[in-house]
Amino acid sequence: MNQNLIKKWLIAKIKPNSYDLASRNLERQGFETFLPKMRVTVRKKNKFIHKYLFVFPGYIFVGVDPQNSNWTKIKNTYGVSKVLLFNNKPYEISFEIILALKNRYELNTFPIKNETLKKGDKIMFSSGPFVDLIARIEAVDDKDRISLILEVAGEYRKLKIQQIEKLNFTRI
Repeated sequence: MNQNLIKKWLIAKIKPNSYDLASRNLERQGFETFLPKMRVTVRKKNKFIHKYLFVFPGYIFVGVDPQNSNWTKIKNTYGVSKVLLFNNKPYEISFEIILALKNRYELNTFPIKNETLKKGDKIMFSSGPFVDLIARIEAVDDKDRISLILEVAGEYRKLKIQQIEKLNFTRI
């Protein structure tokens, strides 16, 4: 890829509760924004609820065209508090780091596969609290539950999860 075509990525601090306002105003000005969110599962009154939390609360990544890098527009945008600086110049994040963050946290980056799991299959979690961990399927029962063995820090733990949650992992 041509280095001249790769955007420079800067970090902007967002005013409290202004994520949508800042993102919308930056995109209106022609900037690309990236706000990584992570899906977490919390237990509330005997129910598991899935919600999305910001990976870097209070900050947003802003893609700037290297040919027309007028970063002063960013700090004057509604919803933006400031641009992070280093030696009075905006601090740039490498394209590789942004690409890795997008691959990990951007929604719908992996196509949903409708596959049946069976005993002995190995899977890797792609989101949630067990992200990047590998497990082995022990059993799949009639009640849409999967029993698996998860290796964590050299120890093995048994887990039971809902079949619906299989969208959070891929077979390896």
